[in-house]
Amino acid sequence: MGLCLALFRCLTMHSAKVRIKNFCDSQSSNMEYKQIDGCSEELDKSVDKSVDIKWSADFSNKRNLVEYARILPSETHYQSIQHELSEATVDRVQESDGNFFENFTALSWRQENKRLRATNEDDRDSTKPPPSETQFVQKPKLPDLSRKEFELLYVEVLYTIKHKIGTTIGGHLPFIQDLYQYAQEAFKVSPEDHARLLAQATKEKPPIVILNATVLEARNLEAKDADGFSDPYCMLGIMPGHRIESLEGTEGGSMGSSDEENSGRSREKDKGNFRKFSLKKKSAALRDLLPAKYIQTTRVIPNTLNPVWNDKFRFDLEDVQTDRVHLDIWDHDDEFSVIEAAKKLNEIQGIKGLGRYFKQVAQSARTSKSSGNSVDDFLGCINISLDDIPSSGHEKWYQLQGRTSKSNVEGQIKLRLTLATREDRGIPEDDNWTDVRQHEDLISIFIEHEVRKCKEGSYRWHGELPQAAQTIIHQHAVQGDITPVQQAVCRWMAYSRKHFDHPLDYQLLLSLLQELDKLWEPTSLSREEEECLAESFTRFINHSLTLIKRQRDAFPVNNRQAMLRLDGMLQCLAEIYSLHVFKRTCPFHKELHPEITNVIKKSTLEWYERSHRRCRQHTHVDTEEDIIQGLLELTNLLNTDLHHAVIFYTKLYEQIVGVQYFRITYQIVEKMLSATVNTGLREEFGDEVNDDLQMTLSRLEKVDKDVSDQQSVVIIMGTQLFELYLALQEFCKFKEHLPNSIKKDLSICQYYQWFRFAVQKWLQIAKHKAYKRIHKAVELDKTVDVKSGVKYSTSAVDVCCCFSQMTEFWKNLDWPDLIDALPLVQQLTEDVCGGAVLYADLVHEKLRKAGYYDEDGQFDVTEQLCITINNIEQVRKSLSPMPEMLQFNEIQTALESYNVKNKSKYDLSKILSKADAQMIQKIKNVVDRVADKMRPDIKKDVFHLNWAPEAVPADDAIGDLLEYLDSNLLVLNTNLLKTNFDRILESIWIECLEEFREALDTEEAKPVFYQRMYDAIGLLVQFFNANDKGLPMQNIVCPLYKKVRQELSLHKMDTYSLIETFYQEKLDEQRQWTSTEYGALSVRVWYKRDSHTMLVEVLSAKDVIPLDANGLSDPYVVVSFCPEHMFANVPTQTTKIVKKTLNPVFDESFEFNVSLQQCQRKGAALVFTVMDHDYVFQNDFAGEVFMPLAEIPGVDGDEVTGYEALNVVTLPLMQPGRKKTGALAVLAKREWDKAAEDFVKLRSKVQEQSS
Repeated sequence: MGLCLALFRCLTMHSAKVRIKNFCDSQSSNMEYKQIDGCSEELDKSVDKSVDIKWSADFSNKRNLVEYARILPSETHYQSIQHELSEATVDRVQESDGNFFENFTALSWRQENKRLRATNEDDRDSTKPPPSETQFVQKPKLPDLSRKEFELLYVEVLYTIKHKIGTTIGGHLPFIQDLYQYAQEAFKVSPEDHARLLAQATKEKPPIVILNATVLEARNLEAKDADGFSDPYCMLGIMPGHRIESLEGTEGGSMGSSDEENSGRSREKDKGNFRKFSLKKKSAALRDLLPAKYIQTTRVIPNTLNPVWNDKFRFDLEDVQTDRVHLDIWDHDDEFSVIEAAKKLNEIQGIKGLGRYFKQVAQSARTSKSSGNSVDDFLGCINISLDDIPSSGHEKWYQLQGRTSKSNVEGQIKLRLTLATREDRGIPEDDNWTDVRQHEDLISIFIEHEVRKCKEGSYRWHGELPQAAQTIIHQHAVQGDITPVQQAVCRWMAYSRKHFDHPLDYQLLLSLLQELDKLWEPTSLSREEEECLAESFTRFINHSLTLIKRQRDAFPVNNRQAMLRLDGMLQCLAEIYSLHVFKRTCPFHKELHPEITNVIKKSTLEWYERSHRRCRQHTHVDTEEDIIQGLLELTNLLNTDLHHAVIFYTKLYEQIVGVQYFRITYQIVEKMLSATVNTGLREEFGDEVNDDLQMTLSRLEKVDKDVSDQQSVVIIMGTQLFELYLALQEFCKFKEHLPNSIKKDLSICQYYQWFRFAVQKWLQIAKHKAYKRIHKAVELDKTVDVKSGVKYSTSAVDVCCCFSQMTEFWKNLDWPDLIDALPLVQQLTEDVCGGAVLYADLVHEKLRKAGYYDEDGQFDVTEQLCITINNIEQVRKSLSPMPEMLQFNEIQTALESYNVKNKSKYDLSKILSKADAQMIQKIKNVVDRVADKMRPDIKKDVFHLNWAPEAVPADDAIGDLLEYLDSNLLVLNTNLLKTNFDRILESIWIECLEEFREALDTEEAKPVFYQRMYDAIGLLVQFFNANDKGLPMQNIVCPLYKKVRQELSLHKMDTYSLIETFYQEKLDEQRQWTSTEYGALSVRVWYKRDSHTMLVEVLSAKDVIPLDANGLSDPYVVVSFCPEHMFANVPTQTTKIVKKTLNPVFDESFEFNVSLQQCQRKGAALVFTVMDHDYVFQNDFAGEVFMPLAEIPGVDGDEVTGYEALNVVTLPLMQPGRKKTGALAVLAKREWDKAAEDFVKLRSKVQEQSS
């Protein structure tokens, strides 16, 4: 009850929509599916209206033509069919069952439409802006600057601008007023507040300028030690400009003594690596100019000319415009002096102390020299002006110089010099945490200012700040002594924070992360900085994971920009988790792979629930159709989502973060959908859903027996349930993207089992619908005449399309389990074949009622005759695709590997073959009737051919017959399909052969008579074959043709040629004779060419048949050459008689004079006749042997030396048949020929004796 009332109720409403939608598909394969969908929506709005779609606008017409084109011959032009078919007729046939088959066949196209809709979304617009990410994720709560903090930051910016240091480099703005103006715009400060805060910044104490110097390395230094190396170290300091003005141009620029007397000394070396000072003499003026805090030394690098120090120093500057950096390089020798000097240097306070220090150095140097002790050697020096250092610092090689112009110094040294400032705030110099936080806030304000100016959207902003902003930020970093890694941290935190308000380009954020990774070192950040950076990472990760949770909305696949953003976001996440600084600052954070996997699982579950609720809300949820429609919408929605996952999302997730997005998503929705659909169907249709196949078949067989009167049963079957089946089928096909280990655990793969009952019900209904349509099609049959002239009618088109739609519907179902499908396929095959036979019976009966088989009246080739056999042939051919479409071979293979009892019961090919044979027989009945009707006229023309005067050639004698055949066959050729025309040709050809055969059997004439018949049959062969365009030669050369032609070839011979042919036949028979029931004869024969002699030795016989009363024989052998007319002068010779034996031994030799030409003629034979001697009565015939002379040794040219060189030849004895055949039978008919009569009598005597 539930099945009939609910499952199949929606056909009427759905039919019109399907027909229009599919008509749009058929009109143009390139038509946008949106137009089709729009058409469908219009139908939905007007579903209550009466919609009457005529054939001219109905898809089903074109569908019929497309299907029919697959089965009709190529010469049929379907453009003509389209114009000739009667719209009213076809409409009435299809509407007789409510377009039942058209609606179900359209299901696959509708499903394809939905797939195309999903695919068409892939054609994305690159200019379309992505959805705003801020609507999908809650902004993190971050503290904003208070008014006071804001003004302090602005004052800091003004202070930074006012005290700008270093020379301007490319990319920075040199004009201070421009910097003031940009800062005012970015901070949105009024002119009054700007003036007030600028005055406040001016009152601040100027900062102390600092030089950060890094002594990196030196190369190619001079060797001062005996081993060819040196132990270099550097001593460097700041020379204030105002203190050395009085010394400009004086001798000595180094901080140590002269390098004279230093060469050529050998010393012992201390390999220790200490910070040391050289103890050298100093002038009094210079000692007063160098306070202790300005002098520092590097480590000693032993035994090298290319030392690498990487030692860092920090100096306060008095005047960056005039101060200079001075550096000496020394070769270390006196460890004790250096250590002591370093200790005392730390004790010196002020200029006076430094003077005493240098005095001690000078005394120590003189003492060491006078006592012979070693002193440090001078390797070179450099002087660098600080006003040349750019604001970003520089790193370069400097050429070493000597103390005087006469000094010979080698080598270069590499330094990195940068400027910075510090303020006296009462905090340690290395604590710049406040400057770092201000630096981040400053970058954030500039980002906010630039983003608001970008009209194309924040996601299109390139992230590059203008020159003014870069200059201010750079000066703030320089003056705040913010390291490069701190700057990278500030940039990341500022940009990522603003990203939450204004989504930025992820590639910009990715570049910031990569820059941070390059600069960071384990000790480069303080604890506070690491904590802030960790919080920034965490905020960004949480923000991104939230977007992933809503990615179907935030990153739709039909938006190219959105997909690019998803790509960039995943790259940023992957980059963060790969950073060393992230692993240090967030050591307990979960791994990225499980994080994303969990988010995808949760988001998929939530999305499924939302989608399920939405689909249920779209229906009224009060009828079974609504429930199925809700399940259908849900499944199609999932299919679209999975399509997007395969094409777009999975590639991104796998390539970037190594997450198998599709596998995770499919496994979740598969379980949910399986439970939802199974529960929904079971609740609505009860136990039928869970029935196994046998229960379904047995119940429906009973129903089928009850439904005997089709007219009394009104069955309406809708399409929604099968739409759901196809949607689930498409869902299951996505499993091909899963690993094999997962596929076997999917419960959704058994979806087809839920539809067994529906498919069986459909087959039952389809059978009744099809048979009803067949009757209707024959009833409304109308002739169709296309350009080719082939005649057929609309009923063939309707029936072929009906069958094609039935099989295509099953093919679209694509039943996964072949064994499970076997009974269903068998039922479908039986129904279709039964329908085809029914159609053949109906049209054949229609032809019979039209008087086709009546004996009265003149026979003419009628249109209805051609239409009938054409229609049956078309329907028969429509069955030929069934084995492929219904997978006969695959099912048979599965059946063989499966334990099924009584397998022959399921032989599908037999069902098809039986129907095919029945339809061919119907055609043959019609075709044979044509030939039967034509036979009297053929008989008359053959008679005229035979009895025409001897002077009339065959071409003229056969003219009437060919003219008659041509006139009738021309009509048939025009109106029949090629297959049927060949059948007609073959049938008429057989009739012609029968008439020739009858003439041979009844008439007796001279050879010239048969020669003309022979020539005539050759002309008929050419006529029927028509240069391979007519009846194929394999059909022409049938057994009857071979027999007639053979007999004619004999009849047209002269008597002697026939006799020669007789012996040739006997020779052929001897070659094939293998039986020894009449015994065997052993001989040796050879031909002596020089004397033209045939030498014959008769050796013995074996198992001769007993011909005497005592059970024995008295055998002897007659040796003769045949045919007699060919060997008239060659005598016959006889062996001796061997008494009372069946195995005689003769051992006799004979010689015959025979020419080589005689031996080589056709039919020339040496005949051995074994006779039984009788004294009283006539001798009896025991058997004969025929030996071809052409094959005897020596005839072929081979030299033979004698009997000894020959092998004994043993041939079985033959006896003539009881019936005259072949040449002998023809000779027997020549009673008018004396030679023929004598020969027949001779052979008849042999035959009588053998009997």
